[in-house]
Amino acid sequence: MEIQKINSAISTEISTKKEQTQTPIQADKNERTEIPTQKTVSDDWQLMSRSQPELQQLDEVDQTKIDELRQSLKTGTFKLDLDAISEAMLQQHG
Repeated sequence: MEIQKINSAISTEISTKKEQTQTPIQADKNERTEIPTQKTVSDDWQLMSRSQPELQQLDEVDQTKIDELRQSLKTGTFKLDLDAISEAMLQQHG
């Protein structure tokens, strides 16, 4: 029985010293602050949510344009406007 009393006294003494030597940062960690919950949705998400049905109705590929490009490549009438391409690159990338 005496051993248990000694162990109990030592444990109490150690835990008391531990609590006294805590730094303010550790004390702050032990305190729990309640963060208010907010149920808000960003404007961007709302815009995406509203535009989703419209986007689903659009074709992923403009097949008419693809057919026109294929035909112009086959016939050799496809022309590149390098000035327009370079201007668009400058506009896009500065």
